[in-house]
Amino acid sequence: KIEADLELIEEAMSRFFQALKRPGAWARITARAGVQIDRPSAGILHALKHQSGCRLNDVASQLGIEAPSVTRKTQELELAGLVRRRRDPEDGRAVDLQLTARGRNVSRKLDEARHADMQDVLAGWPAADRRRFVKLFDRFSQDVSTYYQAERSKHVSQH
Repeated sequence: KIEADLELIEEAMSRFFQALKRPGAWARITARAGVQIDRPSAGILHALKHQSGCRLNDVASQLGIEAPSVTRKTQELELAGLVRRRRDPEDGRAVDLQLTARGRNVSRKLDEARHADMQDVLAGWPAADRRRFVKLFDRFSQDVSTYYQAERSKHVSQH
């Protein structure tokens, strides 16, 4: 029984992520937001949105990408006036990243555009279904996150 459920979950997740990864989906969000930004740069803005003075390595870890890729993107974001990089006063080797006011504005516009898209998608759903979906999806996301964090910790401690 669980095998059939797993197959259905994997198929649904595949459809979901494929839909989000389509170039047209990102183009729609950026057009709706009225901004020009690539998806990786937007990911960095999103990671910095709720943090003040986040380390570059922490952003890379949060996004699951290599630090040199984050370094290149943050340099582009800094040139665009969206991110400010500064040396950590306590550790001169470390770099803290912060959103500028312009970066916060772009991040807010992208959030609003994504929310509007999801509102369109969920418009026909009864409120009870939306609440149940949120509860189950949050539980699933938390469990997946906890599982992979524990697996990563095991792997790191073995090496």
